[in-house]
Amino acid sequence: MADSLKRVSDSGALFLFMAAALSVCTLFYSSTSVAERCTAENIDGYHKIEYVHDGDTLHLVGGQKVRLIGINTPELARDKTPAEYYGVEARDALRRLLKAGTRLGIQYGREQYDRYGRTLAHLYLEDGFSVQQWLLENGYAMAIAIPPNLHNVDCYQQAEQFARIKRRGIWDRGELKTLDAAALRRGDQGFRLVKGQVTKVKRTNKWIWLSLSANFSLRIAREDERYFDDGLLVSLAQKEVVARGWLTQRKGRWSIRIRHPSSLKIISD
Repeated sequence: MADSLKRVSDSGALFLFMAAALSVCTLFYSSTSVAERCTAENIDGYHKIEYVHDGDTLHLVGGQKVRLIGINTPELARDKTPAEYYGVEARDALRRLLKAGTRLGIQYGREQYDRYGRTLAHLYLEDGFSVQQWLLENGYAMAIAIPPNLHNVDCYQQAEQFARIKRRGIWDRGELKTLDAAALRRGDQGFRLVKGQVTKVKRTNKWIWLSLSANFSLRIAREDERYFDDGLLVSLAQKEVVARGWLTQRKGRWSIRIRHPSSLKIISD
């Protein structure tokens, strides 16, 4: 009888352990419902986490600072600028996923460093699951493609679309606020969605300019034109589009640099 009770007790403990483990797995992987996993081409090395700075930037043991390729998360508060919607949540979620000492596989970008000296990389948990995919599927990030680091660009787009359909995280209100190209104002700088009708397409030696208002244009470097289908940019004239990217202002004019066609969406002809 005692042995029987012990077996029942041990079985119960095992059940509780398995239930707890399943709960953790559900927290991290319940969103894995897109058609494919965003896999690595190759793993360049394994490193341990020292700490997470924000939703898309972290430090590795040894001092290497890594910026995640292919995504952008809302900004944290800085100076007198408040945190953007879901910025704190994105950071805290990544901290829960990647606790200090977590071992990660790293695939470096074709362009390995950004202008701030940060290492550009795709990150993978030890089971091969993409950290970028997890952030996108749970609504903590938006996809953004910056050549030449285009590995997984389609997969990351699918992961974001999954979160949008499920209204997760930054998409919980349906759609993120989209700015009107004709009504930009001070304080609108940063990673933004901007909507407007393309009124003019102009080519210069260095840029292709798509004007959406008197004071706002999209600019595509001639070196990036190769990523766009022939005739696509010219065909956008008089069409309404939504662009995503970093909105900047210079000499009273606003612009977003578009590096890849995935950053442009036609919403009406």
